[in-house]
Amino acid sequence: MKKYYYKKKLIGLKISKFPKGSIPHTGSKEAQEAVGVLTLKYKKGSYLKAHVHKDVYRVTDHLQEAFIVRRGKVRIDLYGPDKVFFKYIYLNEGELFLALDGGHAFHILKDCEIFEIKNGPYKADKVFI
Repeated sequence: MKKYYYKKKLIGLKISKFPKGSIPHTGSKEAQEAVGVLTLKYKKGSYLKAHVHKDVYRVTDHLQEAFIVRRGKVRIDLYGPDKVFFKYIYLNEGELFLALDGGHAFHILKDCEIFEIKNGPYKADKVFI
């Protein structure tokens, strides 16, 4: 996992590899955490015990998004919360980027399919930079 910071603020996480087991890549340390990301890697025949999640009151006022490249390649331009560009990263097939804060733009480098997952409910709240 690689972390990206802008002025000491965690802006995003890139996950390229799967360690063994159930590994949380986000946690309660990120006060703004709205989207939790875990990787699951087990051998054939493993069993993960059935479970449900109890209702717990949760409040978020900050949108976070996870992008998973299923096919293709993209370049993501990263912007700080102040809308200032600070870095670009590449995502290849099978990689994930979790946008925790700031903004982003996409350059499609190869025909691609991307899963985008965000905390809801969905609101039309885009502000273009």
